Amino acid sequence: MDERQQRITEDLSSLLKGEIVCDPLTCAIYSTDASLYRIKPSGVAFPKDRDDVITLSRYSSETNLPLIARGAGTGLAGSALGDGLIVDFSRFMKKVEFVDETTVRVQPGIVRDQLNNILRKQGRYLPPDPSNSSLTTIGGMLGVNAAGSHSIHIGSMRDYVESLELVLPGGEVIEAGIESLDILAAPIATSEKSHPLLDALVGNEEEPHPKLKRTIISKLAKLLRDHRELIEKYQPGGIPNSCGYFLREVLSDQTLNLPRLLVGSEGTLGLFSAATLRTAPLPAHRGAVLLLFGKTEGAIIAAQKISELQPSACDMMGRRLLSLAREADLQFEKLISPAAESALLVEQVGSSEQEVKHRLKEIIQTVKETQQRFAIAMEAFSPTEVDFLWSLPGKIVSRLTQLKGETRPLPFVEDIAIPPAALQEFLISAQKVFQKHEVTTTFYAHVAAGQLHMRPFLPLPLEENGLRLEAIARDLYQLVFSVGGSISGEHGDGLSRTAFIRSQYGPLYRVFQQIKDIFDPHNLCNPGKIVNDDPHITRRHLRSASVKKEKEEPYETRLNWELPQLLATSSACNGCGECRTESVEERMCPFFRLDHSENSSPRAKANLLCSLLEGNVDARKFASAEMKQITDTCFNCKQCEIECPSHVNIPQMMIEAKAHLAATNGLRWSDWVLSRTDTVGAFGCTIPMIANWMIGHSTVRWVIEKVLGIAQQRKLPSFARRSFLRQIKSAQPEKTSSLGEKPVVLFVDHYANYHDPDLAMALMAILKHHEIETIVPQDQMASGMAMISVGDLDAARKLAETNVLAFAEYAREGHSILCIEPTAALCLKKEYPLLLDNPDVQLVADKVIEAGAFLEQLHLEGKLKTDFLPLSLNVGYHLPCHLKAESEESSLLKLVALIPDLQWTQIEKGCSGMAGSFGMTKENYQTSLQIGWGLISEMRSGRYSIGITECSSCKIQMEQGTTTPTLHPLKLLAIAYGLMPALEEKLKPTTNQLTIT
Repeated sequence: MDERQQRITEDLSSLLKGEIVCDPLTCAIYSTDASLYRIKPSGVAFPKDRDDVITLSRYSSETNLPLIARGAGTGLAGSALGDGLIVDFSRFMKKVEFVDETTVRVQPGIVRDQLNNILRKQGRYLPPDPSNSSLTTIGGMLGVNAAGSHSIHIGSMRDYVESLELVLPGGEVIEAGIESLDILAAPIATSEKSHPLLDALVGNEEEPHPKLKRTIISKLAKLLRDHRELIEKYQPGGIPNSCGYFLREVLSDQTLNLPRLLVGSEGTLGLFSAATLRTAPLPAHRGAVLLLFGKTEGAIIAAQKISELQPSACDMMGRRLLSLAREADLQFEKLISPAAESALLVEQVGSSEQEVKHRLKEIIQTVKETQQRFAIAMEAFSPTEVDFLWSLPGKIVSRLTQLKGETRPLPFVEDIAIPPAALQEFLISAQKVFQKHEVTTTFYAHVAAGQLHMRPFLPLPLEENGLRLEAIARDLYQLVFSVGGSISGEHGDGLSRTAFIRSQYGPLYRVFQQIKDIFDPHNLCNPGKIVNDDPHITRRHLRSASVKKEKEEPYETRLNWELPQLLATSSACNGCGECRTESVEERMCPFFRLDHSENSSPRAKANLLCSLLEGNVDARKFASAEMKQITDTCFNCKQCEIECPSHVNIPQMMIEAKAHLAATNGLRWSDWVLSRTDTVGAFGCTIPMIANWMIGHSTVRWVIEKVLGIAQQRKLPSFARRSFLRQIKSAQPEKTSSLGEKPVVLFVDHYANYHDPDLAMALMAILKHHEIETIVPQDQMASGMAMISVGDLDAARKLAETNVLAFAEYAREGHSILCIEPTAALCLKKEYPLLLDNPDVQLVADKVIEAGAFLEQLHLEGKLKTDFLPLSLNVGYHLPCHLKAESEESSLLKLVALIPDLQWTQIEKGCSGMAGSFGMTKENYQTSLQIGWGLISEMRSGRYSIGITECSSCKIQMEQGTTTPTLHPLKLLAIAYGLMPALEEKLKPTTNQLTIT
């Protein structure tokens, strides 16, 4: 930290109930959002309530420190970036203060979908629906006047604001609603005011002096009245418009509608600390239809006719996006013809399904009357079907970020709004602009509203293409102005578009400057946005994408890749923020869901490594305590990688960072011990009676916690009397069985070897039941995933080398290598190639298959026996993260479902929180329980006879605090086949307090 940052930290730490952070790593994380820009802030504040916001505003005025409001950081225009103090409302200020029949009062940090989950219980919702509604905060929606696909029917955020609690520069608070101009004639109450910063120190909570509010209203009323004709001329209605300050219909003869002005102001006029919003009844019934067109012109003509029928939504997608949809989803591949050049997705709502069907029938008939060539791809009337059709835009927009090559579709002219009648003319001219600059573009539009989202393909790094980017925007915006459009319809101005506001509004821009002066005369609220005299701000602060050349490289990579590859992986993150989701349909990220901190998000980790590699942060920070705090919020569950729209390999980057930390600073003792569970297991199996007594005795467990760092309360697996590998003698089977199947090779891993040999025996019994021989190499060792996850790569490499040597010859002969543990399969397939530069590594990886997937393949080929005995059980199944990383569904669950009389439920409660040895340690025990509490609670509910899961560490968590046993599905299959009757004892409730079944 520099002297200024140190002073900020010292000054605000004692004044805020929330937090103030100015360390270099946090500042690097907050230097980006979902836009193309990077600006390093002075620090980040996390207010807990309105008083904290007041304190920050007062401190800002006293020290001339700018404040930049931030929600989820998912904006595309760079509105939440700046070199002052970032005020992150999303971490703490997300309360619902009250809900009544028609309104709701919320803090700005609450996420839109989370608010609607609350409102839905009353049959109501907040209608504006931006595409990232599962991430975006209400404050962010207010800041840019968010809208969405349904804006033609329900309007934008501006239409749903009753009043705003606005903290002005200097700390004054006003409740900004529809204000009567009679206030200007009312007497002003007087009161003595103390020094603003002193008020913060002593917690002065007096109501704000009304004089400032009256002054603002007076000046605004006069300004708007004096420029009424200018506003009418340069800010016409009829299209979505979030460019500049919105002045239309703010002033009437009797009132001043402050919310209409403040919504869309991007935090430049003050900070919103609360908002009272109007809600609407949920639509009773919805229906949608997907129409395909041979020509874009035909789709536009049809959309113009459809808009006359007042649809609730009408979106249009171009050929490139339709191709991406076909690639992304098999169902859409069947629905969408390759010949389609454009598509319209149209929705109608009504009081009954019959009404909705009638309205959609009208739409289809209207399109037929346009005599355009089209086809009906699908009509949907059930909620599930309608939601499926609306998944189409989400799939294609996210798919854009996965495109490979030298150019990327970049969001900088993605928010144009055009009068619908001029759309065809505009698109023809826009195509000429793109041809002039030799770029192609994607096209998606809320076409009935005239809202266009275009992303030109440009090469990286951005810094070197700034002039080109600016030239494309300038030429395209001239077309926008010529047809009476707006350069921003719903995403705001930010850094991308502020430079062009003067061109759009001409003399009205001077009015914007005066409005800024009325609210923020010292330019402390998000300076440089909306009002800025720099004509080239669009090309300033663009991100780089190259390793900074120094005398020494910033660091030597530990995994099997070079620095440019590491930088390319980190810079592949576009900052969209999808990893901040808390949707129940997704799992990423367990740590972010727990503490709601940006530093815990996968996006933060990519941004941080990118900043370190580009030289924006001192390379010595790679091995710092702050870096370790961030890497500790990743336990390699892989969910961010598979659910990220760009599939950015965050886990691999975190392994790299942890390896550097481990090599520089060493491992924490408990991490060293528990990453060697195979060594612990081998020792325990030599003295099983003593070892099992020790782990089951509470006093001894206290000592174990002190000495080894293993949590005293954590249930642990017992040690086997003899390890599986000692019980099994290697035998050379026949080359093929009677079924013609090659013998399979078994990779055991440490849990089945040292703790549960019956599990490996169950798999072998099932294979034998199918006349498939099993080879068990005696020189195999544990997979080493625990070592990899803590960054101990040198030790992991030794295990990997041993295992590759043990299995390579079998792989070369074409034998399948079966793994009981999903983690082991993932390790051999994905992690070993990153550890070793050896051709045999990939040879082995290609033959590795999870045991359940192997058995399912037999079933699909008609070779699996289904002579199961009935089992009257109610089973709760948990899908392990490492299995989900390979497949969305469990192969073994499909087979378990074939057992007669068995009832099963898939428990959708996210990650178990164990993550191998992570949840074993004293340091992580409580965090592990918090992450997995949903799963633990479900297992304690009494709904299930048993739990089942393929992962041994998930099993440990599922049995924590409950008597309900959890089994591997292989054991359940073995019981159902009648192969291992002794295992039926495992179906009974357990009374052990400190050991698992």
